[in-house]
Amino acid sequence: MKKLFNSKLIFLIQVLLASACFILLSLPVFNMTGLIIKPLLICVIGGAAVSFVLSFLPKGEAVCGCGLLVFVVFWAVFSFIGELKLQIAHGFPGKWIEFFYFDKLLMVGTIWLAAVSVFALMRLLGKKAEEEYILFFKTSSAAFIVFYSFLLIYSFVLIRLEKGVYPLNWVPFNTINEYISDYSSIPYEVFMMFFGNLLYFTPLGLIFYLILKKRKAVIRVIVISVFPLAAFSLLEFSQYFFQNGFCEFDDMMMNSVGFWLGALSGVIADALVKKATNGRYTSIWK
Repeated sequence: MKKLFNSKLIFLIQVLLASACFILLSLPVFNMTGLIIKPLLICVIGGAAVSFVLSFLPKGEAVCGCGLLVFVVFWAVFSFIGELKLQIAHGFPGKWIEFFYFDKLLMVGTIWLAAVSVFALMRLLGKKAEEEYILFFKTSSAAFIVFYSFLLIYSFVLIRLEKGVYPLNWVPFNTINEYISDYSSIPYEVFMMFFGNLLYFTPLGLIFYLILKKRKAVIRVIVISVFPLAAFSLLEFSQYFFQNGFCEFDDMMMNSVGFWLGALSGVIADALVKKATNGRYTSIWK
């Protein structure tokens, strides 16, 4: 019993140290306002390096997966409390104000993706047993669900509490043309708004692809083709109805294209993995 307690205590300490490493890695990113490439490189290289080191621990896959979970929960709770305090200080619930620009939270997701890529690659190279990778996949997936759910709530609920007058803009390419004309004056904001709208729902497209993999091809095609158009049109019109955001055709289309890119990335990744491993693996994800 004492030995079992000691092993659990050691595992807990390792998880806390792993999460601390991920948190410390992300701290500089939150101070890099207006930059894109540098914080992205820090997250990718740092996340991969920490995960690679953790993989050498006796239960490295479990330590890293649980560490990622603690890491994203920390930022979700910290951001949620910070946002609420800021809203209350400025007249909650009638203000539209951001505690963090959403690209900071996307960087948290980048660290998660770098860690998953390391363990997925090690699995394909035969450096990790299948059961070890499955354990990591389950814990890291839980971390991603927590992160992605909070990102959507933060972006579409918490920072959209202010009501105003937001006109309907259902003219194709109108918003995109505005992005192009404004890029020279505010490149960072335009870049983040454009690619934010384009890639916000890319993970959701990948999730749908994975869920529907065992369904008939015609069902997969219909659901993946129709769902984003219906769902994101509803999302845009809800913003117009509640007057808490702009209802724009271009946003709906970019969200849908991002969703389709996510599904397509799943198809391409699985095809490449199957070919590279001569059919030994049919998916990089699980």
